[in-house]
Amino acid sequence: MNRNRFNSTILAIAMLGVQPSMADGLLDFTLFSPPEVSKRRVAEPEVSWLVRPNASSFCQQAQPKDGFVSRPEGCVYWQIQASRCTIVTTAQTTHSQLGHLFVHCLQGR
Repeated sequence: MNRNRFNSTILAIAMLGVQPSMADGLLDFTLFSPPEVSKRRVAEPEVSWLVRPNASSFCQQAQPKDGFVSRPEGCVYWQIQASRCTIVTTAQTTHSQLGHLFVHCLQGR
């Protein structure tokens, strides 16, 4: 994308009252503080990351698990006693997506 078109796109988004980081749910550049350890259901998890074309259905069917959350292009499921989380995404994902899924892991919700 050339620079003028990029600037025009940012201007159009700003005129709509939408911050560029909010224009796409997979791109989130807001500052974040992780939940305090006392508020985590899975305090220090062992984390695995799998890439699957059908991420959401993979998490729904995965066993054993204590819960899971699905987001666009990915999901996470966890085991509280084992202190384990598995993040599952499609082949195309973002750092933001991984971060959101990891936080869901920590919160166990």
